[in-house]
Amino acid sequence: MVTIERVTSRAGMNEFLAFPAKVYGNDAAWVPPLREWQQRRLSPKNPFFKEATLETFVARRGKDPVGTISALRDPRWESQKNEKASFFGFFETIDDPEVAAALIGAAEERARSWGMEILRGPRNLTRIEDVGITVEGHDKVPPLLASHHPPYYQRLVEGLGFEKHHDVLAYDIDLNLPDGSPRPLPPALQAKADAVDMTGIEIRRARYRTLSADLRAAHHVFSEAFKTVPDTYPIPLDQFLNLGRALIAFTSRDMMQLVFLNGEPIAFAICVPEMNEAIRYAHGKLFPVGWARFVEGLRHVNTASFKLIGVIPEHRKSGIHAKMIEHVIQGLRVAGYGRLEASLIDERNGPMRNVVEGCGMTIYRRYRIYDRRIG
Repeated sequence: MVTIERVTSRAGMNEFLAFPAKVYGNDAAWVPPLREWQQRRLSPKNPFFKEATLETFVARRGKDPVGTISALRDPRWESQKNEKASFFGFFETIDDPEVAAALIGAAEERARSWGMEILRGPRNLTRIEDVGITVEGHDKVPPLLASHHPPYYQRLVEGLGFEKHHDVLAYDIDLNLPDGSPRPLPPALQAKADAVDMTGIEIRRARYRTLSADLRAAHHVFSEAFKTVPDTYPIPLDQFLNLGRALIAFTSRDMMQLVFLNGEPIAFAICVPEMNEAIRYAHGKLFPVGWARFVEGLRHVNTASFKLIGVIPEHRKSGIHAKMIEHVIQGLRVAGYGRLEASLIDERNGPMRNVVEGCGMTIYRRYRIYDRRIG
């Protein structure tokens, strides 16, 4: 018999966060998430919880935990999208349809209590981190802010009547050719970069002394650039600053590019070291010895990750995205990176897919977001 318990204590939360190790212990592609990072994201002090509500649950068979799930209510989503949808996340389970059904049932019951009509997921917290179930690329190490799942998760979720809502994609490319020489930009992209000729334009890297102002400029561009992308809504400034500072802390200024036209921000790109290549050495905890392992792992990071790129809509045909990519790749080569990845990109986001596919990048991981009506 499977029972469901709501997590209400620190001990319960520790058990909740520790459970995935029972599923992935022997999976070479799994990167144990840093406990300190998870605790920070789940803390009531996280600006995300000024409006959103998250409830977490553990499934048991007898006394043994056999799965976890969360139910999320995001009022900002409801008002922006005019949709009564709740989200399930932190979905982890043994390969057992009974357990999966009990977990989904708990999230569905909570969603109904909130008056929702649709249950969608997985989505742990914000819409740009840990979304979807891995349906392609199970043998590849996932990028930062993305999850990893065994193949049977897809079978369990679809067996419960969930259908595909959309996919999000992770792309990559080697920055060097097989002979070790630098891979040139595709001719069409290089031509666009070379053709940029705009009076009053400034392209520069981020500055630590003006980091808050630079992130605010990036947030302005992000909000404008993604207005037309399906299933998106503006991320509040405090959430963007909170996440942006955490990412920039592990990168160099050359990997955040900003573009201004007559002093107004019109484009930005944030590229960070693929921290999962270092985090895996910490085995899920920074303290007491994980920090030293993590620092050692930083020496082995070979991949840089394009996390965000945005251009104000009226300047998308100017070629400025190509100029930014050119600047970023030059910085990556100086820093010694050999691979570039880009994630996670909504499959319906044609402009963004055109950018990364125009760079010669190909899909190496695919995540699927599911939903089911519960009204």
